[in-house]
Amino acid sequence: MDRATRSYPESETLSHARGVENLVLFIDDDLRETGMALGNVENYLVGVLQMLEGPRMSREDVHALAADTQVLDHVDMLVETLETLRRRLARLAASLR
Repeated sequence: MDRATRSYPESETLSHARGVENLVLFIDDDLRETGMALGNVENYLVGVLQMLEGPRMSREDVHALAADTQVLDHVDMLVETLETLRRRLARLAASLR
């Protein structure tokens, strides 16, 4: 998912669309950022699951996970990048024949 540094075969549909090269690069970037945000949220959930399934659970561990507001930042980033991705995909769709 990195058209800026790697070459990918261009689809026939994209080869007939004019002026979408930069848009496709932005879409690639949105995909990468969305994946990173989703991965961060997943890591938080895996941590919660590991704590719940672990042999010992302390009040401090539960509190640390409950107080972790960074996961909310990752959720906000996920929503933001998904909104941007959908908007750019709509622009790409309008450019296709």
